[in-house]
Amino acid sequence: MLTLPRLAAALLFAGCLAQAAAAQAPGGTPPPPSVIVETVKLHDVAEESTFTGRVQAIDKVSIRARIDGFLASRGFDEGSEVKRDQILFTLERAPYEAALAQAEAGLASARAALELAQATYDRTKELAGRGTASLSALDDATSKLSQAHAEVRNRDAALTKAKLDLSYTEIRAPMDGRTGRATYSVGEYVSPSSNPLLTLVRQDPMYVAFPVPQRSLLAVRKEGLTAESVVVRLRLPDGSTYDQDGTIKFSEPQSNTGTDTVTVRAEIPNPQRLLVDQQIVGVSVVAKEPDHKLMISQAAILLDQQGAYVLAVTPENKVEIRRVEVGEQRGPLIIVKGGLAEGDRVIISGHQKVRPGIVVEPSEFQSGAGLEQQ
Repeated sequence: MLTLPRLAAALLFAGCLAQAAAAQAPGGTPPPPSVIVETVKLHDVAEESTFTGRVQAIDKVSIRARIDGFLASRGFDEGSEVKRDQILFTLERAPYEAALAQAEAGLASARAALELAQATYDRTKELAGRGTASLSALDDATSKLSQAHAEVRNRDAALTKAKLDLSYTEIRAPMDGRTGRATYSVGEYVSPSSNPLLTLVRQDPMYVAFPVPQRSLLAVRKEGLTAESVVVRLRLPDGSTYDQDGTIKFSEPQSNTGTDTVTVRAEIPNPQRLLVDQQIVGVSVVAKEPDHKLMISQAAILLDQQGAYVLAVTPENKVEIRRVEVGEQRGPLIIVKGGLAEGDRVIISGHQKVRPGIVVEPSEFQSGAGLEQQ
């Protein structure tokens, strides 16, 4: 005899067999396959284009000597940053101080000669008016007075040049920047025809130059985007994102015939001196105002010979094929340009269990915060 527990187990097993038989019977209806669906939604998407760029110094100056002389001192450490008007080099001053004193003496002499010429002219003119001096004497006095005036101007110009030459013995930084290697040592003789004494590079801000295809520029112009409507962001060689945004300043007026690109330059702050002249960086041009675009998970996209499509689920839970036009990928999501509307449901898991026209049992996918694309 069967005990009560064994009898209950036997009845339960028999019931399961009966249900399985009913499901396999010709007249039985299998349950609809279960799938995971995602609702098509609008997302805030900032238009973004990526390029490869090169950091360039906005200002790079080769410092040269403007006069001849021996280098007397150097006022900076190689590779250090200097301020505008800081003395970088001094040349031997004694020859130019002597030249200045000589020019001052020459001007004083010329002014004394001018006073004499002026007095002679005044006296001769008065005598000529009385008829006691000839007109030739007056002409001679007039000529000497003009020569004296010219000599004063000449000596005054010489004095100005002497002062300039003396000031050029102090070679100052024309801007804030970082110094390179000094070409000459203290004690060497330099002149305006010598090689540059050093190169000075402005450190903040910097330019980033990057080539943009003509096709991209044409699309930007058609959309009415301007330099003020985008920001420029950089990716450094170590893969990190640079924490300063830049602005587009200008683009070249002509295209590169070899690459059909136009060079665009953006100005980037460089307060921490992370950007170095001629450095290669990744460049992203991002719209300031995001646009609203339909997006779905990339898992929903299927491909065949006709292109991209999705399996959509109708309000009656029937499966149908929808041909779609897709755009850029943003992480796990992809932009849908056509073929779907907001609120449509698409299958993102369980494709292999369904075919167009059948009824399914959908379960809504709840995306995590990490999947949201801003």
